[in-house]
Amino acid sequence: MSSVAGGGHEVRPFESEGQGLSDINWDLFLRDMALCLSTYQDRGPAVVWPERAHSVLPDLYATYGREPADREWRPAPPGTGAHQLAADLAHVMGYPVEAYERLLPAGAVLPLGRVGADVLLFPLRGGVRCRVENDGRADHHSGGVELRLRAGEMCYVPARHSCTLSEAVAPCELLLLVLHATP
Repeated sequence: MSSVAGGGHEVRPFESEGQGLSDINWDLFLRDMALCLSTYQDRGPAVVWPERAHSVLPDLYATYGREPADREWRPAPPGTGAHQLAADLAHVMGYPVEAYERLLPAGAVLPLGRVGADVLLFPLRGGVRCRVENDGRADHHSGGVELRLRAGEMCYVPARHSCTLSEAVAPCELLLLVLHATP
């Protein structure tokens, strides 16, 4: 079994029930997420296109939240791919990570505001416009960024930044990883 090392920790890859998710696909996906965080935490927003994302995405799809009326962030249930991703990323990074799921209806606007923690945000299905803005402090080095995120692409949003999601042309299934890194 392959593993990903980071910060002196070893991760046991998630093995999907029935679908046989390759250890190497999971490892490469997780490695790219950890590399993005290692590089950009405390620096500003960033986008990452993790290797093997499209091989991993089917195991991350939400277990609920697929109805347009379901418009709240909900914790990813234990035993799901999203929950396992948070656990494995937490193990690699050395701090707690929580996973939340949500469906963004077509045409809806979702302000994410400042959540008090860094987040990784990505569409699992569909696409969405993502606008990240800094906190406006003069001593802050990063500005804002606006881009179109598609399934498998992730946006790292630092704690002191806000984020607005919009322009989904079809319902967009989202995963939010909240990173509880200690300063």
